[in-house]
This record gives sequence, structure tokens and C-alpha cells, in this order.
Amino acid sequence: MKSKLLNARLNKGFSQEQLADLIGMTQSNYCRREKGLKKISDAEWIKIAKELNVKKEDIYEVDILTKNDSNSKDIVSWKLYHFNIPDFVIEHMEFLKKENKELREQLRKDAL
Repeated sequence: MKSKLLNARLNKGFSQEQLADLIGMTQSNYCRREKGLKKISDAEWIKIAKELNVKKEDIYEVDILTKNDSNSKDIVSWKLYHFNIPDFVIEHMEFLKKENKELREQLRKDAL
């Protein structure tokens, strides 16, 4: 996720679609770049910075995707990609796991 870019876009009040239109790409292509799923070229960084009225250095973040050639295949590997999951989400996931286990047990009992 390009958090500097995201924050700058939101501070400017642009949707992904609006900024994508201004820099000449589709919203889905822009979305992949903002999420860090596709590399942003230097030319694109310059266009984006111009439309957001910021310096490129203020929004630029190094891509975490690297490409390795292996057996003539283009393999994308992720480096340093992590994020924090809020506690309430983890707690809810644990609740759902417990509930799922109880429901499976009940189904087994009902099947007998």
C-alpha cells in the first residue's frame, strides 16, 4: 500500500477514479498501483505529483515488489509486505472459529 500517495490523494479530495482520469489511466490500473500491486513508473510518479500539487519526493515510496526470472517465468515475490490487523478483527475471527467448531460438532451429533 502506498500510504503517502493514498493520504495525498485523500487530502486533495480526489477519488481513485478522478485521479486516474487526470493522469490518463483506468481506475482499476490506478488502484493496483496505489495498493502496491503494480509498479509506478517514474513518469507516472511525476504525473501524479503534478495533479496532487505536491513534490514527487513527498509521495514517493519504494516498490515492495521485485521480479525474479526463474525458468523463463516472471515470478513476483513480495518483500517486506505486512500490515497490522486491528484487535477487534482478530477477536471476531476467534469468535467465528469457536462458533464454527461448535456448529460442526452439532452437525456430527445430528448426523448420528
